[in-house]
Amino acid sequence: MKEAKGGSAKKASKASAKSQSTRKQASTVKPQSTAPEAPAASEPRSAPVVDREPKLPAGNGKLGIFGGPKDRGIKPDDKLALPTGPHGVYERVRSLNPKGFYCAMRWNYHVEHLTPEEVKRWWANKKLLVTNKKNGNAVVVRAVDYGPHENTGLDIGISPGAASSLEVEIGDEVDIALADPKDPLGPVS
Repeated sequence: MKEAKGGSAKKASKASAKSQSTRKQASTVKPQSTAPEAPAASEPRSAPVVDREPKLPAGNGKLGIFGGPKDRGIKPDDKLALPTGPHGVYERVRSLNPKGFYCAMRWNYHVEHLTPEEVKRWWANKKLLVTNKKNGNAVVVRAVDYGPHENTGLDIGISPGAASSLEVEIGDEVDIALADPKDPLGPVS
């Protein structure tokens, strides 16, 4: 009985070695295991969620404030995650005008038939409508960055100028929607 198992193990080992040799270009050979072959490192265990088109990460949530020369939560040379500058340039976060109207969300970069770079370009400068649930004030902001970090519990980050127009503080609840591309940035009257 041990020979039968050993023979099966040898066949499995040979088959495993043959399939691995096509995937590996290593100069050293490691001893083969008789254990079942684990999935290759390049095969994901769970695929990322793939949408057919870019969607807003959240329709409402808690708000944060970021950007501008006084934002000390970032390094002076940190660049924006979206190519918002002329000719698809990645601007520096501290170059943002704090009185401007911009935002950051955790965009899903996994969209069917688009590369992550194409999705970033799709989101760059998209206009969003952010509404304060308490008083009904609304502003149109442009998408410029990725964030806030998941650990903060915040769903969207906006400029100090947009926060002032909304009359909100960090952690306040807001509604978020895509705005008409023709809408001007700033307070909605």
